[in-house]
Order: sequence, then C-alpha cells, then structure tokens
Amino acid sequence: MAALQLAALLTLLLALWRLVWRPRAVARSFARQGIRGPPYTFLAGSLPEAKRLLIAGRRGVPPLDAGCHDIMPILLPQFHRWVADYDRTGLYQKDFMIPVLKSLFGNGVILINGDDWKRHRKVVLPAFNHEKIKSMSAVTGEVTRQMIQQWREKIHQSNSDKKAADIDMIHAFNDLTAKINGRVAFGTSHQDVEEVIVLMREMQKIATASTLDAPILWYLPTRRNLHVRRLNKQLRSKIMSIMQARLAADGAKYGRGDTGGCGDDLLGLLLEAWTPHRQGSGGDTMTTDEVIDECKTFFAAGQETTATLLIWTMFLLAVHPQWQDKVREEVLREFPGGDGDDVIPNADILTKLKLLHMVLLETSRLYPPVVYIQRKAASDTVLGGIKVPQGTIISIPIGMLHRDKEVWGPGADEFNPMRFEQGVTKAAKDSKALLTFSLGPRVCTGQNFGIVQVQVVMAMILTNFSISLSPEYVHKPKYLLSLTPRLGMPLILRNLL
Repeated sequence: MAALQLAALLTLLLALWRLVWRPRAVARSFARQGIRGPPYTFLAGSLPEAKRLLIAGRRGVPPLDAGCHDIMPILLPQFHRWVADYDRTGLYQKDFMIPVLKSLFGNGVILINGDDWKRHRKVVLPAFNHEKIKSMSAVTGEVTRQMIQQWREKIHQSNSDKKAADIDMIHAFNDLTAKINGRVAFGTSHQDVEEVIVLMREMQKIATASTLDAPILWYLPTRRNLHVRRLNKQLRSKIMSIMQARLAADGAKYGRGDTGGCGDDLLGLLLEAWTPHRQGSGGDTMTTDEVIDECKTFFAAGQETTATLLIWTMFLLAVHPQWQDKVREEVLREFPGGDGDDVIPNADILTKLKLLHMVLLETSRLYPPVVYIQRKAASDTVLGGIKVPQGTIISIPIGMLHRDKEVWGPGADEFNPMRFEQGVTKAAKDSKALLTFSLGPRVCTGQNFGIVQVQVVMAMILTNFSISLSPEYVHKPKYLLSLTPRLGMPLILRNLL
C-alpha cells in the first residue's frame, strides 16, 4: 500500500511539474529577456486564446478577391494577432504533437529523432534518388494522360460551344496523386491504396478538429478518440494487406530462398529491411510497426502536399493568365511534340522548363502546403541571441515568414515568379527564406520527388488546355493540416487542340 501511495504521489508531483511549474518557469525565463505571450492556463496552455482568435478570425469574414494573396489573417489569425501584440518573438505554450497526429503520420522520418531517424532515413532515401525520380516521370505522365483524356470526355459531354467545362481540381488532383504514388512508391494500383487514403483523410479531419482541444482531452477515451483508434486499426490492416500482396507476388523468391529482393521502390526497400524477412542478417532492420509507420508518413505527407501544390499552381495561373501564356510558350518551345497527350516530358526536358520551375517556387511561397511547423529544443540553446530552455516548442509560421516584407521586399504579397530568376538563395534578403520543404538535415526527403511530379503534370496540362477561374470559385482558403480551398477549386478548362 505504501508503495502505491508513493507511486501516486510521484505521479502527481511529475504532473504538477510538467503542467504548472515548468510552463511558468519557461515563461519567466523568456519574460526576463523581454519576450511576452498570450496568457497561460492550467492544462490548456495558450490554446483557449488561440481558439478564440481562430473563431473570431474566420466567423463572418467575407471571401477575398481572387487576386489577393494576403491569406494569413484568415488562416493563422492567432499568429497574426500575437505578432502585433507581442512582436515577432512571442511565447506560445502548446504541446508538440497530439496523439491523433501521431496516428495519422506514424512514427516515420518526419517525427522520429536521433539514431532511429538516421536508420529510417537510410532505408527510405534510395527510393527518392535521382534515377528513381527520372523513371518516376514516365509513370506520372501515363497517369496524367488518363486524367487528360477524362477531362476531354467531360468537355465533349458538356455540350458547350466553347469546348470548355468546369472541373474541380481538388478531387482531380487528389485522385491523380493517389494513383501516381500508389504505382511509384508501392508498385500497385491496389484497391487498398485508395482505401488507405480515404481513411487518412477522415483522420485528417479529426486531427484538425482536435488541434485546439484542451490537451487533457487528447488522452481521454472520448468518442472522437475511440473513433481514431478504430480508424487507425483499419489503416494498419489495409497497409498490411498492401505489404502482404507484395510478398505474395514475390512469394516464389522467398520459397526458393532467392535474395533477389522485393523491388527498389519505397515499399520494396521497407520490406527488405523488415525484420521478419531479414532473419538476423544484420544491417538496418525495421519492425512491422516501423514499416507501417513509414507507409503512413508517405501517404500523409507525400500525396497531400503534391496535390496541394498542383491545386494552387493551377489557381495562380488562372488568376495570372499572362504567366500562364509565358509558361505554356516555354513548354511548347522546349517540349517538341508536347501539344498532345501521347508524349511525356522526360527529365532532360524538365530541366529546361525554367519559368515553370519559378512558378512552382512562387506558388510554394504564397500557398505552402504546410503553413506552419514546430520544432522542439533538444537542449538549452541560443537562437538569435535569445536563450531557449530545453524542451521549448518553437512554432514557425511559414506562411507569415514567406510574406515578411523585410525579407521578401515590398511586393511580398504579390505573385512574382521572377523573384526566383537567380535561384532560391537569391530570391530574398535571406538565402534561407523559403521554408516550404523545411531546411537542414530534416529537409523533406521527397522534395524533388514531388516537384518533378508537379512539373510533368503541369507541362502536360498546359499543352492541352487553357485555364481560367470558374464564377463559382470562392477565395477563402482553409488550413486542414495542409492549405486547401474551403469551398473547392472549380476551374474552367478549354481544349487547345
């Protein structure tokens, strides 16, 4: 009994230290350096204040003009207000990663640290090397060609004298990138791939709704949390089905003791490292849970960010037709035979599409798929002359930093791809100002993978269609773990052929 009482007392003291003493100690540490922030509340930190500002910033706010790219006041109203109230450096108390997000992303290369991160990265990195990216463009082109044919059918069926039709880009590009990634990363168009994405989108909605809940609710058996557990169980089952389907296809190899491998795509590399099939062979092995988590990471991060970049690139070219014409002219000049759906741009052609690449960079600046990220101080450190205690969570509002006029100039809110004419490092006063894919050792592993996908898709679309905004479009973006149009992205596509 005494042991239980002691354990309970220690647990209580630990909880009080984490929830009461430490947050106040961190706040005092920053206050001594002149850094203030929103009020801290027991068990909830600054979340009540953030939630109030989010609701106030979105409720009753009219849609923006389509040509207005100053979208952060409605996307991150809490950061917008806090920057005004507490200057650029403010104290914002918040837990680092809520459980539903861990269920969504898995403990893959995005979330893990230290030796585990190095081991996982070593396994997955070959799936994104230069040769794999080059070969991926052919698959991207094949799937895009099917989409273009479907669009032509829809235009034909529209009975329009203008040879045009309204098409929702969100559905189109989510479907496109799911098919591409299913084939490129998992070597299959297996039905389970589509079902995985459906489950992950449902979890994504729950994660967004949970973000501003009081932290204590993240760990209680609420109806929402129980639903997340059920979804996660289904998700694991579907991913296991994909893994087993690959192993069944290669079953003869294992039956004969053939060590020819499981393939050189992402799934093949993960299965090669999967512990049950390594049989103590040493090297970089992965458990079943780790393989499943890496699959989750790719589905959650890879498919979503690529689709988002495509959606906003199409939007910006529709809003800025002069740039649409310039990029189309470049594609037709550098892409002989591209004015049809039978030819797919290869890696050599893509390197010549300078204007298209600049447009993609500018799109990722104004409409980054992820508008803010967080980092945790692993030890006491000093950033910009500010002492940061170990364990401090640092919120980095990428969308706001990309609009900082002191860094990007007075036209920071304007769409101007020419700012990247001399490359990313010379586009702003700070060579590291573009944070779309993060920076440093933790830079997005699939960055080039996603960019090449978007280049191939956009080159093929621009040679076949002109793009304009539908009258039905409402410019009111929202942040659902990625930046997305609140009411869809209907665009008018017209046949050029």
